[in-house]
Amino acid sequence: MRDEILESYSNVPKLMEKVAIFGALSKDELKVVMGSMTLKKFEKGDTIFEQGGSPEYINIIEQGIVKLIHEENGIRTEVRKLEVGDCFGETALLGILPYTVTAIAMTEVFLLQMSKFMFHNLLKVDPKLFSKFLLNITREICRRNSSYEKILQHNFD
Repeated sequence: MRDEILESYSNVPKLMEKVAIFGALSKDELKVVMGSMTLKKFEKGDTIFEQGGSPEYINIIEQGIVKLIHEENGIRTEVRKLEVGDCFGETALLGILPYTVTAIAMTEVFLLQMSKFMFHNLLKVDPKLFSKFLLNITREICRRNSSYEKILQHNFD
């Protein structure tokens, strides 16, 4: 989506500065990343993606609440509730496995989305930016995994 559309629509530039995966990116680099993203609206109850589906986007919540649900043997478990500034979908996008959860809009939701194609295209457009962005995403995934491990460890103690 063009920068001026995102800037006029919302507080996207300010939001991006607060999202961990955009940490240490310059304003010019943020503009390049913003130019690779689209803004998509989901209504309350809409499924954003389904468990088992093929990963297509990195998602950042610009507005609204999203719930991640894992289903196994007919039992649905809420994994996480996400709010403005939270990023999701990037783990599956970097890997080769299908989504392990279903993402559902709990309210009207606006998502900043970067497609798999646009993410990989950053490598061609700006290899240095791609490397920084990939490192930030990897760090965020590690932070998240560490917090999950602590929760699991606490549950088994």
